Amino acid sequence: MVKEKTLKEEVSFEGVGIHTGEKSKVILFPEEEGTGIRFFKEGVFIPASYEFVVNTNHSTDLGREGKVIKTVEHILSVLHLLGVTNLTIEVKGEEIPIMDGSGWEFYKVLKNLTLEQDKEAEIFKVEEMVEVFKENSYIRAMPSEELEITYEGEFNNFLGRREFTFRRGREEDIVLARTFCFDWEIEFIKKAGLGKGGSLENTLVMGKEKVYNPDGLRYEDEPVRHKVFDILGDLYLLGKPFVGRVYSFRGGHSINYELVKRLAEFEKSQRISVEKAPQYTT
Repeated sequence: MVKEKTLKEEVSFEGVGIHTGEKSKVILFPEEEGTGIRFFKEGVFIPASYEFVVNTNHSTDLGREGKVIKTVEHILSVLHLLGVTNLTIEVKGEEIPIMDGSGWEFYKVLKNLTLEQDKEAEIFKVEEMVEVFKENSYIRAMPSEELEITYEGEFNNFLGRREFTFRRGREEDIVLARTFCFDWEIEFIKKAGLGKGGSLENTLVMGKEKVYNPDGLRYEDEPVRHKVFDILGDLYLLGKPFVGRVYSFRGGHSINYELVKRLAEFEKSQRISVEKAPQYTT
C-alpha cells in the first residue's frame, strides 16, 4: 500500500531559468491529503496536469488564465521519485530554476523532508499497451507491476547509440544527470529565444568528440539518463504516481506529452465504460 505524502515544512529554492535567463524563486508548501501537486503564480493555481500543458518545445510548460510557468519537468521528476503527492509550489518568476541542470539540488533537500500521510495514494497503473509514433521517435507504455523506464538514443557524436533502464529504488542512477546540448545546436537554440540562462554550470555541453564541462560526464551515458529523468517528470502530469513499463526511442517532451494524453484518455474511457455498465441485483 502506497500512502500519500507531503513535506514536513516549507522550503524554497532560487536560481536562474535556463530558457528565460531570469532569476526566479520557488516556495514549496506542505498540503493536506487529496490536494495533489499544483503550482501557484500571481494569484492563479495551475494543477500539475497534462490538461494545462502549453508548450513542449525544449521544456514542459504549464499555463492557466494567462499565467505560464516554464520548465516544470525536473522538479516534478524529483517529486515523482520521492512519492510526494500533495504540495503547492509558488513560483516567483517565469521559470522553475534550473539549479545545476539535474534534479540533485532539489532531491538532496527534499528527500529528508517527506512526510507520509494517512490516506492511501491513488496510482496510475497502465492496463493496456499505448504507443505513439512521431517522425523519427517512438514511445510506448505497457502494463507492469512496477515502474520501469527505458530510453534508447542515437547521438551524432562520441556517444553513438545508448540505452539505459531505470527502476524504482535506484534514484541515484538518474538524479545527477544534467540537461544537455551539442555545440552545433547552441546557435539554433539562441535564435529560437531559448537557452538564455544556459552555461557550463547548469548544462552538459558536448561536441563531436569532447565534453566542454571541466568536470566531464557524471555518468558515461549521462544524456540517456537525463532523458529518463525527463520522462519521469512528464509522466507525473498524469496526477498520480506511475506504475508501468515505458520504452522511448529518441523521444522528447512533445512525444512524452502525447503518451500522457493517450494514457489519460484511455483511463477516462475505461472509467466511463465501467460507470455506464448495467448494474444487476439479486
